[in-house]
Amino acid sequence: MDAGKPDTDPPEPQADSLSHRLAAALAGLRLPGGGRGAAAAFGLLLAAGPLLTLAGATLLARHEKRATLRLQEQVAPRLQAEAAAREARAALANAAGRAAPGVVLELLAGTLPPEAKLTRVERTGDGGLELDVTGGDPDALRAAIRRAPEFAGMRNTSQRRTDAAMIVSMREDAQ
Repeated sequence: MDAGKPDTDPPEPQADSLSHRLAAALAGLRLPGGGRGAAAAFGLLLAAGPLLTLAGATLLARHEKRATLRLQEQVAPRLQAEAAAREARAALANAAGRAAPGVVLELLAGTLPPEAKLTRVERTGDGGLELDVTGGDPDALRAAIRRAPEFAGMRNTSQRRTDAAMIVSMREDAQ
């Protein structure tokens, strides 16, 4: 190719693109209405792809949701049994690591002032200790209980007056 001289080489043939091939295929078809019919058919063809994809995805999603629900129904009893076993293991571990009820009562008897009375001792499901102590001076009751190293983690939960004395409720959380 020289500047100022015309090209003598014929132009290279261009590869047929998709639109060229589609136009050639549509040109061979006999569509009613001429150009408008071809344009309408082409538009419908273009719109059908995404619509079919959306419809197929919706059907697949519904199928998978039904399958998931079926599996959840099948697995639900096993999950409930595992949760119950996990709770039982936790309760057993909490109970095994604690002092026996007799030992707790003896420790409390040695800790409480002489005028104090133990009205309630309870081991909770999580392994914590709850107790109610009746006495004249609630501050002295709390101080006496906390002096014992075994009950140092006790915290005051409530205090109420009865006719003759004060009832102090304390709780030790599970460790």
